[in-house]
Amino acid sequence: MVTFWSETSGRRRREVAADVATWVWVAFWSVVAFRIHAAIAGFAEAGHALERGGIAIRDAGTQVGSSLEGLPLVGHGAGDIARHAFSGAGEPFVFVGSEWVDLITLIARVLAILILGVTLVPWLSRYLPWRAARLAELRSATTAIRGRPHGVTQEAINRLLASRAIHRMSWEELLAHSRDPLGEFAAGRYKSLARAELESVGLRQR
Repeated sequence: MVTFWSETSGRRRREVAADVATWVWVAFWSVVAFRIHAAIAGFAEAGHALERGGIAIRDAGTQVGSSLEGLPLVGHGAGDIARHAFSGAGEPFVFVGSEWVDLITLIARVLAILILGVTLVPWLSRYLPWRAARLAELRSATTAIRGRPHGVTQEAINRLLASRAIHRMSWEELLAHSRDPLGEFAAGRYKSLARAELESVGLRQR
């Protein structure tokens, strides 16, 4: 069974709150970046209009040239001159329009990426390592404590967990779970210390 959150209420609340806050933060700034990109990219329509104008001028030159070719004697030459003239007049519009579209699109993309980088990278650089460490600790503890022990009594497991708590946890942490941690351990009362060890990795005592 895949475990994503701790079993203990305190750690579980913190993990769920961090997950929800991260998804909300990422979604919010993704929408902001998308809308800013769309708003800036909208200015590229002026470039498209210029391109269409230049193409229309070239097309008009083609039509005029085709019409002039019907004239006797000078038709063919006049048609070529008209086509070249209109094409030369329309080409700057096509070029400027295309460059404007490329520039505005680049600015829109760079700004959207900068917004996402500034807002998401610092947050995720702290959240992801913390969440990955929590998840790895929880899953490894679940496997070691719940999945692997076979042929041993619960009392024996509690003794091992209590021993780990005594040797690993600070005095303040031990006293938060037991009024006399050393006395309980020496007397063979392992339940509260075992619970302390389980809760430290996000598991509940069963």
